[in-house]
Amino acid sequence: MLKAAFLKVLFFIKFDIFFARLVFISEQVKAQRYRVRFGNNFNYVNQGPGGFEISGPAENFSIGKGSHIKSATFIECSGGVSIGDYFHTGRGLTIFSTTHNWKSGEKLPYDNVSIKEPVVIGDYVWCGANVTILPGTCLGDGVVIAAGSVVRGIIPERAVVAGNPASVISYRDKGQYDTLINKRCFF
Repeated sequence: MLKAAFLKVLFFIKFDIFFARLVFISEQVKAQRYRVRFGNNFNYVNQGPGGFEISGPAENFSIGKGSHIKSATFIECSGGVSIGDYFHTGRGLTIFSTTHNWKSGEKLPYDNVSIKEPVVIGDYVWCGANVTILPGTCLGDGVVIAAGSVVRGIIPERAVVAGNPASVISYRDKGQYDTLINKRCFF
């Protein structure tokens, strides 16, 4: 009974709307703090709940001009994460740059050793929504990653990848790609 009355009061004062606005403002303040920390290249696009988090030492993270991240993004940069120019992503991007030592003969499922493997993302890369990029991944310039993909390894420039694990399904047209680069047609 008390719970129902409390919920009615919150509904009446539009607490949910007020709280959502506070969260939005908080995310914008955090984005500004990240711009100061990582440089003016850091752009955050709010696409609903989830915010964003960059975890690890600031000196292990870099992002190029014209690049952005969206809501529900988590980037773990202890092993190093470098994002090139004009990188775009859908919401729900996850990047890991460390992993566990599961090969250890000491403990199961893994020991206490953290293995750092840098992630390098080239220029003009586009990740769809809910993409996971694993430690040690290197994405060449112009790569497109389909929504929901899990990516590991070296992906050649202009490749279009999809799946779990992600594999190359196509390539961008080289002539068209080069023409757009030369004309500086960037979104």
